[in-house]
Amino acid sequence: MRRLIKKSGALLIAVLLSVCSVIGNFSYAADEEEKVVNVVFDFVLDKSAIKPKKSASIEDFAPTTAIVGKYIRIPSGEFESETHNFSGWTVDGVVAYYSGESIHIPKDYDGDTIIVKAVWRDYDDKRLTRFTYNLEVEGQVIERPEWLRDVNYYPGMIYEPEYAMIEGDMIFSNGLMLGDLVLPFGTKLVVPEEDVELKPLWRKRILFTFYTGDVDRINGNNKVVFDKVEGGKDELAEADRFSRSGYNLVGWESSLDGQVYKPGQTVTIPSEHVTFTAVWEPKSYNVVFKTGNGGENLKVPGITDTTIICPDPEFTVEGLTFEGWKDSEGVVYAVGSEYFIKGAIPGSGIVLTGVWSDGSKPPVTTAPPVTTAPPVTTTTPTGTKSTIPGDANCDRVVSIADAAAIFQTLGNSDKYKMSEQGAKNADVDGKEGITAADAVAVQKFEAKVINKLPVEL
Repeated sequence: MRRLIKKSGALLIAVLLSVCSVIGNFSYAADEEEKVVNVVFDFVLDKSAIKPKKSASIEDFAPTTAIVGKYIRIPSGEFESETHNFSGWTVDGVVAYYSGESIHIPKDYDGDTIIVKAVWRDYDDKRLTRFTYNLEVEGQVIERPEWLRDVNYYPGMIYEPEYAMIEGDMIFSNGLMLGDLVLPFGTKLVVPEEDVELKPLWRKRILFTFYTGDVDRINGNNKVVFDKVEGGKDELAEADRFSRSGYNLVGWESSLDGQVYKPGQTVTIPSEHVTFTAVWEPKSYNVVFKTGNGGENLKVPGITDTTIICPDPEFTVEGLTFEGWKDSEGVVYAVGSEYFIKGAIPGSGIVLTGVWSDGSKPPVTTAPPVTTAPPVTTTTPTGTKSTIPGDANCDRVVSIADAAAIFQTLGNSDKYKMSEQGAKNADVDGKEGITAADAVAVQKFEAKVINKLPVEL
């Protein structure tokens, strides 16, 4: 086989030329000059000893030209000789073609002439060349299929190897290898004088496991597995692969390299199994408080897994008493109490409904009604922003929007960056540093549960 591979170096035909039953075309840029090469058909034997079969003619194989990047079409025709059996054609002595087939000329071919030689079997040569298939891969031998057999052929004949897929445990074949040369499907070989060993070109099956992570509130399955092929390219699962109440899926963390990839991102399939664990980001909500009895709905911003303060409906109804806010689970929250945002299933919002009872009495709250004046505002010299405790967004008003600004900064500081002055204003819970407790303090102030910011410990 050593001589066989050496011959292929002339044109690297086994890698660069491909078999095609029809003439193909290549697209060129308008300013690219086409290169023309000469094509010569060499019958090898003395033409006087060759007899065409049927309507074949040696004259059809006259010298011609071809364009680099396109195809040479071998004329149709079979021949015979008293001493030799005609098999087909070859360019490099390795890859074989039948009459009527086409040979692709690679775009980077730098020669000026291509010689297509006839392949003959000598009747007097009784030697046999054996083709064997080596199914060993990474130290293990794959079980041989019943249809795959080693064969013997006479030198000068044409042999088409068995390219059917062979499967093992998480591995399969995709073509064949002749030494270091890759043989594409359908490649035929000129039978040499030496025995030949063929090896399947193995490809691994790689498992891509997508996992929600060890988290709660998952709607549906928490894991799905896909079978991929090593070395190929594929897209990761989209953001809607899993559903989690109150959260958006924003990325996939790879168990292989620790990197976080975007949903739908195209990646190269590695040689190892990979688990992609979902990266979750809490959703922002406008929690709706439906007052009923002609009152306007109230909206309080918040983020999943944080608390907001249940507001005062800010109106009364003669003959009725406001008892509080009832959530979807039937729990009633008094005015000024904390409501923990668990999040809603995708496509839904969070709504609490006002509960009224017959009879007039003061509304239920978690703290005495506020009767004090608004917080004192101090300002810095002209040209600078005001220092107002709780005014996280620096709009000179303390409102629910400031609590939302704090929650947003805590949830995603890269996307929602607070100004330096806003950060100073936001720290109102009596402890150093901005936490969810600062947002809750602002909410309590807005709901009139407390009457002063910052909170005094």
